[in-house]
Amino acid sequence: MALVASAGLTACGGPSASKTLSLSVSSGPPGTVLTVGGKAGGGCSAGTNWFGFDFEHAGGKGPVTQMTTPVQTNGSWSVTFVVPSYLGGEGRTGPGAPITPGRYELAAPSCKGHVVATSAFQVTSGKLPASRASEYIDIVATPDGEGYWLVRADGAVSAFGDAHAYGSLPPGQAASGGLVVGMARTYDAHGYWLATSEGAVYGFGDAHSYGSLSAEHTSPAGPIVGITPTPTGRGYWLLSTGGYIYGFGDAHVVGMPTSHLAPFDAIAARPAGGYVVTGADTGAVYLYPGGELVSGGPGTAQAATLIGTAVTPSGNGAWQAGMNGGVSTWGDAGFYGSAAAQSSIPAPVTAIAAAPDGRGYWLLDAKGHIYTFGDAKAFASKSS
Repeated sequence: MALVASAGLTACGGPSASKTLSLSVSSGPPGTVLTVGGKAGGGCSAGTNWFGFDFEHAGGKGPVTQMTTPVQTNGSWSVTFVVPSYLGGEGRTGPGAPITPGRYELAAPSCKGHVVATSAFQVTSGKLPASRASEYIDIVATPDGEGYWLVRADGAVSAFGDAHAYGSLPPGQAASGGLVVGMARTYDAHGYWLATSEGAVYGFGDAHSYGSLSAEHTSPAGPIVGITPTPTGRGYWLLSTGGYIYGFGDAHVVGMPTSHLAPFDAIAARPAGGYVVTGADTGAVYLYPGGELVSGGPGTAQAATLIGTAVTPSGNGAWQAGMNGGVSTWGDAGFYGSAAAQSSIPAPVTAIAAAPDGRGYWLLDAKGHIYTFGDAKAFASKSS
């Protein structure tokens, strides 16, 4: 996510409200990062009368993604937002849809309903740019927490600590079948799977092939954004940004969120069975089976688009990571710090992995930098 733009706006009630937004970059593909900030005016309360902004087709009709932002007592606010590849449903109830090239806009209604500040944004492509191929996109820990793998969007895998490298995608293969978006290790950690945005799954080491969307000649409902293995290691689930879940092997689909709440950013297996699905711009956390919303949801203020989640050993909690390096928790997940507290990070954060004992976690950024918290340790590179 190396494409970075910044935006500033003034909105909400009172004399400070404005009808225009300023964007330093007015176009880009999905994955473009916008730093949006402004002055909401007095009397605004996030989730009550201030709901941040919408990203939607110009004219305000059709699919839309909404993000509520924190707001300070003086009305100031700032947020890191990623142009999504899939939009939620119109009116928060209709079906979502993949983003397509064309004219869109950011719209921030005032908290007192006086004005709507807008600015145009031109989406240049419906796919993630090939320029992201060299970015690091996922980190997976070994069972004892004494090592981890890193994977780039081009399918190159690096091993650290007691992790062993079992292979990478040949150069150029990811570009032809969609960039790699996630990694999952086998039960014994003697292999791993790589998943691409178009639903292809590649196995290495003792990772058995249980199928994929590309093998079934099926196009996902929105780009695939994550893969997670079943507790037995004899199957895996894929999640699309539209909220659709696909199961292979012994991975049974026991429910999925509706696309009107898209985009979604991550899926993670629970040790006792089922899985967690999280919303990228709402902070929503859904547990399956059952579909219970246990945290976040529409109207929940967050300072950045979320990029990943990692569950606790019990499966009754998880950490969510924002691309600004922030970390939020729910359930029995303890907070051990975040990269957002640092003055600056060299690249957007792209992944999070939990220490096996649940007492720490790693964050990974797009340039391959590792940030450790709690008892999560950094390791020297072993192979690549």
